[in-house]
Amino acid sequence: MTAHLQTDDLRRLQERTAWIREHFGVERIGIFGSVARGENTPASDIDILVEFAIGKATFQNFMALIAYLEDLFGRRVDLVTTGGIDPYLRPTIEGEVIWCEA
Repeated sequence: MTAHLQTDDLRRLQERTAWIREHFGVERIGIFGSVARGENTPASDIDILVEFAIGKATFQNFMALIAYLEDLFGRRVDLVTTGGIDPYLRPTIEGEVIWCEA
């Protein structure tokens, strides 16, 4: 993996964070996993952690956000909500997530 791929993915998400927050009811969004660690390849999926605003964590927003992100990155996205993190994996994910600022 090159740092260039990591930077492109992070930049792409960062540039759209304000729009994502407005259109999908997102409070916070960030990247974790191989992209955050700088270990991804062009074939890697992208792991995204999202926290929805109160009352906005709907199935429709969740599915629409996945579709939007997969279109944005051109590959599979694994979307995890902050409330849906496996307790065993929580320390790892919270330790490596790179939150995007709007």
